[in-house]
Amino acid sequence: MGFFKLYKPRKYDYRYIYYDSKKEAQKDREKRLAEEGENGAEFRSTIKRGTFRAEAAKNKSSRSREIGKSNIRLVLIIFFLLLLAYYLLK
Repeated sequence: MGFFKLYKPRKYDYRYIYYDSKKEAQKDREKRLAEEGENGAEFRSTIKRGTFRAEAAKNKSSRSREIGKSNIRLVLIIFFLLLLAYYLLK
């Protein structure tokens, strides 16, 4: 305890309990992209423009075909049930 000797406050050293692998992977990707950007290489996306619309249109046409098949099946089942009910009640 000296008058001229001042003590420094203790440094708060927090140790993380949880480890988030997704966050760590994202930091690694960002770091790698930053390094590649400095070297002149540009980041290129793997998603091409217009692919979402093309896939949505393809799914829409296949879905409409499936709905049509389902409706035909339903009409046939109702027809046979009505035919069966007619013969049973006759």
